[in-house]
Amino acid sequence: MKKSINPLWGGRFEKEGTDLLKKINNSISFDYQLAFQDLKLNKIYAKGLLKAKIISQNEYEEIIDAIKKINSELKEGKFKFSELFEDIHMNIEMALKKRIGNLAGKIHTGKSRNDQVVTDLKLWIRERLIILLNKIKTIQTTLINKAEKNLDIIMPGFTHLQNAQPVLFSHYLLSFFEMLERDKLRINQLYNNMNTCPLGSGALVGSNFFEIDRFFLAKELGFDKPTENSIDSVSDRDFVVEFISILAIISIHFSKMAEDFIIWASNPFDFLKFPDSLSTGSSIMPQKKNPDATELVRSKTGRIFGSLFNVMAIQKGIPSGYSKDLQEDKEPVFDSYNTIEIILDVMNETIKKVLVNKKKMYEESFKGYTTATDLADWMVKNLDITFREAHNKTGKIVLLAEQKKKKLYELTLEQMQSVEPKINVKIFNVISPENSINEKKSYGGTSLGQVKNALKRAKKRI
Repeated sequence: MKKSINPLWGGRFEKEGTDLLKKINNSISFDYQLAFQDLKLNKIYAKGLLKAKIISQNEYEEIIDAIKKINSELKEGKFKFSELFEDIHMNIEMALKKRIGNLAGKIHTGKSRNDQVVTDLKLWIRERLIILLNKIKTIQTTLINKAEKNLDIIMPGFTHLQNAQPVLFSHYLLSFFEMLERDKLRINQLYNNMNTCPLGSGALVGSNFFEIDRFFLAKELGFDKPTENSIDSVSDRDFVVEFISILAIISIHFSKMAEDFIIWASNPFDFLKFPDSLSTGSSIMPQKKNPDATELVRSKTGRIFGSLFNVMAIQKGIPSGYSKDLQEDKEPVFDSYNTIEIILDVMNETIKKVLVNKKKMYEESFKGYTTATDLADWMVKNLDITFREAHNKTGKIVLLAEQKKKKLYELTLEQMQSVEPKINVKIFNVISPENSINEKKSYGGTSLGQVKNALKRAKKRI
């Protein structure tokens, strides 16, 4: 009898594939990262085979003992992955065969690598979702701590990157807490959406002859229930798109913060100062201190975007059922997750250690006529005119201040009255940054009282 070309599928082949085929077909160089999930799956599947009386109690115990030994080797870094066996599933099965002989062949009874790989990937992503949730909670705690330590620092708030209205720096920090709250909701929703078990769907149409209890397998693997349709089960990668999409949205949030910090740490702003531990120098300019860590956060966001498009393009181009194209979803998943981990860790450290220039922030809050809206609102409330009229009159007062090269509060009462005669001396109590902030008492606003309340709510939500 001729030697099989491949221990899993080589029976009907007469010739080996070329080295080129092996190079493009093999996935062990990256799907080795599913090793622990694959072992867990095989452990539970062996239990399912025992329940279905496909293997005996002794065979089950022999398989489990071998799986435990392989698991230990993996933890100790002693397990040798081989390109001879294509992927993680064949590597694990061949490792079992090395220990228990032909009995290892029974572990594949009634299952396919098609349902096996999608189950492995779901297990892997579920574990990462829990890690992500914990990392996000850690950053939320860091944001709360930073906000409490810088509670009353006044700075200009920006729209279009121009000074807009005065705002508390603590209020700015808590805006990212809210973004992360939405990220947590998306993570929890994905966990629930994908918590169905494909194992037992076989290659396409379900298990043949063997009475394998899919509800049992699902429960043992921690899923809510088995998937409903075997064709969809093996080809579904919606959860992959959702996973990377969530990572992309998280990265957008931190790219935005990174961009703010980079701009604010530049010489013209001088709001923030990065510690040496998160900065680099220049090979030619001795004076330079560059915010490279946060700049790389910005660029790595684009890397995750690329992975998201990658997996969507893969799915767009295939028919229903399993196709080998789906092998290509692993690298974008692994790379995206590794990328978001470094983004989260870097930004958590940056928020902790960045130094705040309170004096410069406060000085800049006066520039750009940031209390002009307060002036207009005061006129509406006290002079019985419409906001549109007040907006127009305030614009003229701002123009007057520009012409005289003065800030709003530096104009005399007479100069303001030249635009609106009813304005009185009380206006000077309104157009300071402090008063502007104190008056923003609406729920979610930037007044000190509202920010303190927001901090209390944030602590409860964590």
